[in-house]
Amino acid sequence: MEQKLIKLFTANDNLQAEMIISTLKDNDIPALKEDLGNAGLMNLYGGNSKYGENIYVAENNYAKAKDILSNMGLI
Repeated sequence: MEQKLIKLFTANDNLQAEMIISTLKDNDIPALKEDLGNAGLMNLYGGNSKYGENIYVAENNYAKAKDILSNMGLI
């Protein structure tokens, strides 16, 4: 059964997005990120973008993921 993806958070940059995704995965929550603007290109050439990154999780993991972000002081 396919799970619906829900936007969890918009990270300020690639570094913050990777930190969040790593923490979610450490808690058994798979996550995906989506580059905003030219973020993908800036990540490739500059190592980090300031355009932001949307982070998505499966609907059934949303509440737990939100709690983790809260514990990280992000929301």
